[in-house]
Amino acid sequence: MNAIINAKAVLPGGVVDNAVILYEDGRICAVGRDVEVPADAKVLDAKGMWVGPGFVDIHIHGDGGKWRWETGPEQTARHHLRHGTTTMVATMSYGQTPDSLLEKTKIVQEKIDAGLLPNVYAVAFEGPFINPQRGANSKAFARPGPDPKEYLPLYEATHGKIGQWMYAPEMDVDGSFGDFLREKGITTAIGHSNASPAQVRGAVDKGATITTHLYDAMGCCHGNDSWNITGTIQESMAASCLVCSELTHEIIPDSRGVHVKPTDMLLAFKLAGPDHIAIITDSTICNYDPADYPADHFRSTIDLNYNEKEELSGSRLTMDLAFVNFMKHTGASVSDTFRMAATTPARAIGVDKEVGSIVPGKYANFVMLDADFKLQQVIFRGEVVAD
Repeated sequence: MNAIINAKAVLPGGVVDNAVILYEDGRICAVGRDVEVPADAKVLDAKGMWVGPGFVDIHIHGDGGKWRWETGPEQTARHHLRHGTTTMVATMSYGQTPDSLLEKTKIVQEKIDAGLLPNVYAVAFEGPFINPQRGANSKAFARPGPDPKEYLPLYEATHGKIGQWMYAPEMDVDGSFGDFLREKGITTAIGHSNASPAQVRGAVDKGATITTHLYDAMGCCHGNDSWNITGTIQESMAASCLVCSELTHEIIPDSRGVHVKPTDMLLAFKLAGPDHIAIITDSTICNYDPADYPADHFRSTIDLNYNEKEELSGSRLTMDLAFVNFMKHTGASVSDTFRMAATTPARAIGVDKEVGSIVPGKYANFVMLDADFKLQQVIFRGEVVAD
């Protein structure tokens, strides 16, 4: 038996001071202020630090400049585990040819099947069926629309176990791809899109439950002249998503509020609440030195990522930093932020029975944060993660 004592435990019902958490064989056994510690237990003294559930990142491509899922998945998974992400998906990018996407999906899936990526739940797909007007380098590999000759092999390569699959609703003209995702029970996301309110509503009615990085790579509704009338605001996809109570909204909280302005982040938090926001990193790779760029805002982007065209392209975030950034930008409580960084994303991809909160029976995945919310310790399935 293992025990964490003197913990400021973040539980589903709130924060419990001086808590004890018992776990054995990688699973949580008991938690509470009055839990008795067995005499033979291996004890870890939290010394009053915050102890919350391990982070769950449902949108992640790499680890900020070193590896991609497709070329070094073990290193990527380990990098983010050290930063507290005990559950994640391996998100495959739209920026590649159909053959390349399939080949790299197979590589990652083989690693998952072999048990080499224990903190990776499944492969996920960001596209490739996106609106070519929305996203970094989105036109280079644009598809005219969903093609079963491409998406069926991807489905088969993952054995049908997919963390989430994102598409632009307006590109699915006949609705067949949305129908396919619903029939297969695949968690569906929408994004990289100029979808109208009706198209967003249609995708949700077909089963979409996730908004891919809210505000980012989202356009305004075209086909009307509302933008040209003084005193009006043009309809946006982000607003159309925010009014759908069925959706959980991914948000990238970088330190400078570039992906999502703090006011917009606060608006989403107040409208959707912690049960419908999933903090993500959208961490990617960068193949350049930011110092090579002349503009100051490129050189000073600690947790941002830009591609060779100087387009904003994902981030260099880890979840421990994203956690702090969200609190800084919105004033959200520690308890609510843990919900958005663990509980809500776990539920969004259907793994909340195993991870996402400190509850007996779930995996013993914990992060320990000091008074300044700096990550001090990670425990994954009952084992301390070494630096």
